[in-house]
Amino acid sequence: MKISYDPVDDVLLITLKEKPLAYGEEITPQIIAHYSKDNALVEIEVLDASELFAKKEEIYVPEYVKPEGAYIKR
Repeated sequence: MKISYDPVDDVLLITLKEKPLAYGEEITPQIIAHYSKDNALVEIEVLDASELFAKKEEIYVPEYVKPEGAYIKR
């Protein structure tokens, strides 16, 4: 796993696996989950990271894509 943060763009990137990315799914307006061609979660991209982590919400990112999509638990 690799975590990187770009303070200029305020983007946090969490790389879980070293696999090629096939597509991305918007989990929330600030979180994009990137999956491999076999639908495994490879990378999580957090936009406006400092703003998001200042909130107190529980965020769920599915390990594999599900037909109903992802959601935020409240």
